[in-house]
Amino acid sequence: MVVRRTMWRAGMRGCGALGAALLIGAWTPSQAVAQERAGGEELRTETSVSAQGMSLDEVLRELESQNESWAITELQIEQSRASRREALGSLLPQLNSSANVTYQGGGEVAVQGTTVREAVEWGVNANASMSLFNAPQYFTYRQADRQLDATRAQSAWQQTLLRLEAEESFYTLAAAQRDVDIAESAVELRQAYLERSEALVAAGLAVAVDVSRARQQVLEAEQTLLEARQNLGNAADALAYLLGREPDGELRVDFDPDVIAGGASAAQGATDSEVSREREDFVSRRYSIEAAELARRATWWGLVPSLQLTAGAQLGQPTLFNPNGFNWTVGIGASWLLYDGGARYARFDRASAQIAEQELALQRDRRQASTELRRASRDWDTARAAIDVASEQVQVAQETYEFTSARFESGLATSLEVSDASQQLLSAELRLNQARLQARLAEVRYRYLEDLPE
Repeated sequence: MVVRRTMWRAGMRGCGALGAALLIGAWTPSQAVAQERAGGEELRTETSVSAQGMSLDEVLRELESQNESWAITELQIEQSRASRREALGSLLPQLNSSANVTYQGGGEVAVQGTTVREAVEWGVNANASMSLFNAPQYFTYRQADRQLDATRAQSAWQQTLLRLEAEESFYTLAAAQRDVDIAESAVELRQAYLERSEALVAAGLAVAVDVSRARQQVLEAEQTLLEARQNLGNAADALAYLLGREPDGELRVDFDPDVIAGGASAAQGATDSEVSREREDFVSRRYSIEAAELARRATWWGLVPSLQLTAGAQLGQPTLFNPNGFNWTVGIGASWLLYDGGARYARFDRASAQIAEQELALQRDRRQASTELRRASRDWDTARAAIDVASEQVQVAQETYEFTSARFESGLATSLEVSDASQQLLSAELRLNQARLQARLAEVRYRYLEDLPE
């Protein structure tokens, strides 16, 4: 797989000044910009074997098909569905049959010429039973049905959180790729400036300290590049883990982090809003409370009698008491647990306390979720404002470099001042990239907390 090493659009605007800052001395700013653009064209055509960039849609599709946690949520639904079928089975008729052959060691027994016991006895039995009235079983079925609804909603919320984590990892990897591009450009341009400084010293047009400072700048840029590549590998592994891939640090995404979709209008005014009651996690919690309430009612209805209808048929060889060899029975029975030591009342009290606890926890967590939503809205607004500040810092750093470079050309500034200006410009570009990342992450988190994923 092949990925092109490209210069991001924002990087093209800032790195022109950065390249000029690094190529101080005999080069003018316009010459530095021309050299940087020429180097940029070479970077566009250079390719290396790497992972193919994935779009966000491709990441989300692979997440659904390959992530183990996603598959687990589907299996949890199947388990709840099976539990409901099991509860339904207790309300339906129960059928069973049996067959037996018995050899009597004493042989045949006859009384006054009539056989009362055969030497070999056989028989076939069929029995059916059905609960005519068993309130606890009915409420148990309704509880299982509500628990299935709760599991479905909870699984949907878990899948939403997985998509949130995947989007955050996607944008983090995109920003890490951008950091590497910035650092690689800085290393190349500073290396070119070092070579130029060495040539000027050899020609007697510069002093040795300029070479030392240029070499120091190269080392600083290389250190920045090492850290950027480390962060890139970690971000790639984090996304690969979510996609069920082996983490090898080679995964790449196809996204320009300079582009921040959406706008502040989506979050403005949301600081006074509350999280939706229809968010899947809260829907699941309400279903769980309803299921617990049904379980409590089942305990209460356990105080009344239950009725059961039974029927049976037996077929075997004729006997004294069954000359036809066939018999059938029908019966109805009632059972009533009059005293169990207070266990049912204890279960009822425990269920009541658990329901009250769940209701209070739901109320508390909804308030906490609303707080998180308002915090996410403020974070989003702040992050977007930080982009404007960071962009202005890049512009100021660029102007500072150009002014310092001009003073250096006039002999009014030292190479140390120009080096410091170029370092400030590099730092400003990295901060701008991080500001864009934080804005994107804040936007994603707000959307998912509001339960409005795109």
